[in-house]
Amino acid sequence: MQMMDFYINFQLDSEFNESIKSPIHEDFSYSSFSEGEKARIDLSLLFSWREVARVKNSVNCNILLFDEVFDGSLDGFGADEFLKIIRYVVKDTNIFVISHKSDLHDKFDSVIKFEKKNGFSYKTEM
Repeated sequence: MQMMDFYINFQLDSEFNESIKSPIHEDFSYSSFSEGEKARIDLSLLFSWREVARVKNSVNCNILLFDEVFDGSLDGFGADEFLKIIRYVVKDTNIFVISHKSDLHDKFDSVIKFEKKNGFSYKTEM
């Protein structure tokens, strides 16, 4: 959560019941957060589970696929933090991001663009 610049303590018990503590509020649940905050929690959990799998089971996933993570409710600040994580923290991983936003091209090393024509998708030049 701290890597997403979101300072809450989010815990799941063995039955996946949540416990959330915040320095500002006492009684919180997942549904108490805005959609942008929920997106940051979801991404934090994804990276946490990935690390748990690597440490506990020696499972190292070298491919991550994010489908429309920038197109949903993730706010601009959360998007910036997410980009920092996938650029500087996640190592030895092939990351694929699918998005309809055209303002992300300069954020990635390589971009493949597709356009839909007559119901079919075609790769186009950048």
